[in-house]
Order: sequence, then C-alpha cells, then structure tokens
Amino acid sequence: MKRRDLWAVGAVLALGLLLLIASRALRPLPGTAPGTPVPLPSSSPSQGALPEAGSYLRIKRGREYFDLVPLTGPGEVTVHSGNGQVNVVGLGKDSVRMLSANCPNQDCVRQGEVNLMNRDTRVLMNFITCLPHQVSLELLTRQEALAIAGVSP
Repeated sequence: MKRRDLWAVGAVLALGLLLLIASRALRPLPGTAPGTPVPLPSSSPSQGALPEAGSYLRIKRGREYFDLVPLTGPGEVTVHSGNGQVNVVGLGKDSVRMLSANCPNQDCVRQGEVNLMNRDTRVLMNFITCLPHQVSLELLTRQEALAIAGVSP
C-alpha cells in the first residue's frame, strides 16, 4: 500500500468520525422545549402525572415539542405545520406510523411502523421523520417518558 492510499483511508476515517460526533451533538436534548397540546383529548399530563400507558409518542415540529401522547389503542393525530403542510400519524397500542403527508417525497410514509419490538433494530431506531415539514415522531417507553416529563415513577 502506498503512502497516498494510507492518507486517503485516514481522511475517510476522520470524516466518518467527525460526522458521527456532529450527529450526536446535534441530537435534540429531552425536555428542552415546553410542550404544547396535541389535538387529542387527554393528551397532556394531569396533575403532574402521565396517563397510564406502556409507551408514548413524542412529536416535534421544527423546534417545538408537543405533549406526550399515550399509546393505548388505535387512533390518529393530525399535525399542521402551517403553509398547508399536514401529516397524519397513525397510533396503535405501543406503535406509531406516518399514515400520510402532503410532502413531495413521501419518505416519512415509507419508513413504516415503529413499535416496541423493532425500535432498536430500525435504521432510524425509534424515530420517523418528515424532513420537508420538519416533523419528527419518537416512540418512547414509559420510563423514557417519565424521565422527559420529570415525573418520578
């Protein structure tokens, strides 16, 4: 192997390490933005406690976080991002999927379902993201939701 080849391999490894560090540094911190109501009944915690559920949905639109949504059965949430941007989220017991979005590429819809069984093996792990609308869905366990809400178990 020539010296030039070693420099090329080193540069690629350094770039990969730099991208890994940048992705970790730019990840949103839990609980950094105040919650706002989700258009679902009883979505916000009452009297400082989370509604009883095995898992929760956390929705982020731009830099704004919505209140945690308990996943107790079938349902839908519609997220309006302004300028006519609409995402429809399908809820199941311990699962989330993007049902529809009026964005041009539909990548968020093709990301499929996130549930408690597959969230650690998916490419995006427990997230579904619509980049054109700046909407992210995050599936949380009860323990993660309690930590974000600042409620002791």
